[in-house]
Amino acid sequence: MILATATQQADARPPAPAPSATNAPSDEQRIAQSASLGRLLYTFDRAAWVSSDALTDTVPKDRLTGIGGYVVEPSDAQTLRVTYYRGSAAAAQAFFVAEVREGKVVRKELLATPVALTAAQVRLARAREVAADRARERSYKPCTPVPFNTVVLPSRDDGPVAVYLLSAQQDAKTYPMGGNYRVIVGPDGKVLASRPYSVSCLNLTVPQLPAGAKPVGFMVNHLLDPVPTELHVLASYHLRMPVFVTTPDKRSWQVQGSSIRQAAPK
Repeated sequence: MILATATQQADARPPAPAPSATNAPSDEQRIAQSASLGRLLYTFDRAAWVSSDALTDTVPKDRLTGIGGYVVEPSDAQTLRVTYYRGSAAAAQAFFVAEVREGKVVRKELLATPVALTAAQVRLARAREVAADRARERSYKPCTPVPFNTVVLPSRDDGPVAVYLLSAQQDAKTYPMGGNYRVIVGPDGKVLASRPYSVSCLNLTVPQLPAGAKPVGFMVNHLLDPVPTELHVLASYHLRMPVFVTTPDKRSWQVQGSSIRQAAPK
């Protein structure tokens, strides 16, 4: 078995562990949440990716200036609607809509007349702006020389919105595990919590291997959580192979898509 390895800088110090609490989530609860969120992150990130290709294929280049961003929302149980808009959240005007099903664009429309975002879309767009402000305040930086990819997950019942700021993958052979953050934005537009997912930049690179050989997984050390996170799940989906994660207590885990299981000790 050939594994590609990556390790965070040894001299970086993770935050002190939070005080124990009777309502602290169990490992099983954390794992279930990581699996669910990671799968959702990949689905939304994929929808943004393929819809942006549809956008550039449809809209002339000279009309792509001034784009404020996009919001992704469930249209039905199988479909995500991606709405691109111009302007800031408060006065944003939607001008292009794509529907994505099973990772592919099934419908796209350049609106003849731009329309105002719905109230739900404004909340998502505003959360995106608030997260960008928090990133500047905390000096959150991506680990690639391009802006963050941003994934905004809609809330249930108008509750808090999770915004993920992700280092953008620039080539197929290197995946950035570092430079990823989450910002939780409350219904009132205030930041409720934010966190990094690594203590340094960390790239997973497909190694040069002998003819006929191929890597079967990547190994990483993770210092900030007791179990793998949704970012490990997202990485496994993007890399299309397992990610083997060692947590601070020296346990080893295999993450393959949304499956997370503890690896047997050697």
